Amino acid sequence: MPLGELISQIQELPKIDKLRLMQFLATELVKEEDANFFVANQEYPIWSPYNCSEAANVLMDLLATKQQEKNG
Repeated sequence: MPLGELISQIQELPKIDKLRLMQFLATELVKEEDANFFVANQEYPIWSPYNCSEAANVLMDLLATKQQEKNG
């Protein structure tokens, strides 16, 4: 079935069926992914705002400058 015809049929579906279709497609995409993408008991680094005092200092300086400009 051509994609254009499929899209046309999808547009006619009720909202709940469109949501079910989205869920189905998302599940199918996950199945196609590499099963070993995330490994159990493996650590994966992520960024955290904790201990980022430099960024906080820059923001505080900016706020202080803006407050001084406002108070003139």
